[in-house]
Amino acid sequence: MEEKQLACPVCQSNKAAIAGENVKLSGKFEDKEFLTTELTVLRCTKCGYYMFFDKMASFTTKDE
Repeated sequence: MEEKQLACPVCQSNKAAIAGENVKLSGKFEDKEFLTTELTVLRCTKCGYYMFFDKMASFTTKDE
């Protein structure tokens, strides 16, 4: 699997803090209820945008 550097889709910042791990989102669409797989939630430290990743994503920390 290709590894890509984290970039916020809003402000292109590569700094984010973990807002939650093993988060499951639930909801209802028309007459069906759904529950997502466990997600990792990151929040951009520059603009506050939330990003959701499944278990396939791997994160590394790189200090510049």
